[in-house]
Amino acid sequence: MKKAFVAAAACAAFALPALAQAQFEQLRGKMKPGLYEYKMDMEMPGMPQGMGRQSHTMQHCVTEQDMEKGRMGGDKSRMPENCQVKDFKMSGNTASYRMECTGRGKGGGDMSTDNKITFHEGGYTMDMKMNMAHGPGGQPMTMNQHMEGKYLGACK
Repeated sequence: MKKAFVAAAACAAFALPALAQAQFEQLRGKMKPGLYEYKMDMEMPGMPQGMGRQSHTMQHCVTEQDMEKGRMGGDKSRMPENCQVKDFKMSGNTASYRMECTGRGKGGGDMSTDNKITFHEGGYTMDMKMNMAHGPGGQPMTMNQHMEGKYLGACK
């Protein structure tokens, strides 16, 4: 259960630029190609001790081709199926939007995320709140996530 939730969270976090083309155009130029380090802090209220708070750090090379296709997390950062972006707003270097997903397949239910991402020199910060119905009974789960993407330099 925990692994599925974390995987869904990571996918939702990296799916930001996989928005509708008109929305993605507003994000062009906010990042540059290169090697990024991603630090994710996740908090899942109501989970058993040891599962409620997690931190992960990873690195990924974002290429010009990734950016052209609207991906900041590589080939796996595609918009999940049956998901729609709603209420996209861009103000300066900050974008906010809501993503709603329905019928996410076997064992999964509906999911929604409220997201805010701010681009700055050398990367970005992102905050996301996810609500999800999980399992056969549609047990409600929530997660709060803070992510920082830091530009490290050219890809190796």
